[in-house]
Amino acid sequence: MGKVTDLESASKKLAKAKHIDPAIIIGQPNNPQHLGPIDQNWEIGSITKVFTALLLAQLHTTNRLDLTAPIIQYLPDSLNLPANFDQITFEHLATHRSGLPRLPAGMKLLGKGAMDDPYAIFNQDRIYQAIQETKLKRQPGTKSPRYSNYGFGLLGFVMGKALGSTYEELLTSQILTPLGLTTATFSDEGLRVGHARSKEVGPWHMGEFNGMGGLRMSPNDLWKFLTISQQQDHELAPAFQETFKIRYQAKRSSIGLAWMFLKDNKVVGHNGGTLGARTEAFINLDTKNQVVVCGDGNGGTFPVAIDLVS
Repeated sequence: MGKVTDLESASKKLAKAKHIDPAIIIGQPNNPQHLGPIDQNWEIGSITKVFTALLLAQLHTTNRLDLTAPIIQYLPDSLNLPANFDQITFEHLATHRSGLPRLPAGMKLLGKGAMDDPYAIFNQDRIYQAIQETKLKRQPGTKSPRYSNYGFGLLGFVMGKALGSTYEELLTSQILTPLGLTTATFSDEGLRVGHARSKEVGPWHMGEFNGMGGLRMSPNDLWKFLTISQQQDHELAPAFQETFKIRYQAKRSSIGLAWMFLKDNKVVGHNGGTLGARTEAFINLDTKNQVVVCGDGNGGTFPVAIDLVS
């Protein structure tokens, strides 16, 4: 099958990849076309990172948190920190340049049931234990970004500590409520049942690492989020603008605060995946076209989304 150009060809390609009743929204911000259950909540996985970065930017632009501040000032003094950990800043975490590995120490990755809910163990004590067991892959702020779920989970957790709150409370009050994203939640209530290899599977839970991938919302609300991100008159516009600043330029791609830039920086967005769901959200900065694609935990959603938005 060739390039996907419309809803019909997108639906056929996703069906071929065994996605069950996917949801797709494409087009201009105020004139979208859609198919599938766009009002049902889905796990959006790592797209949560864009929301976490926006929270960081909002706290920074309102002078409540400094992007360049080291995160250790908000962690217990009693922790036995690994080498170079004291150099990690909030910005390093939000740009995948912290030097942290992709995953925190202590995760069960192999064996029966290992991927059923792998992050759920990370309560506060387990996070502190993981920090002390960490070995950085490189010095913070050096070399190219190295994608880290661990880093974004830690970012959300530490922001909560810095503001004397929790990540979930901060995200709700500072981001989700001002944006009017009424379906956005960390709850399983009303959540679409995910599938992996055509079998029903349960959702993932991130413990106190929710900032890396715990958010759920409807495709409609995710579309609304993309739309507002490009508006200049919204109260969160300064924070959005901060997140879209390119922090690292590579040959083929670039990164802002969480946002990934592709196609010579003409396309920006993020995707996310859990065991039972995959989600794509991208904007073409030239044409202003947007795309949201939500499917099961199978492959194939990314190329469909990029075809549709390019």
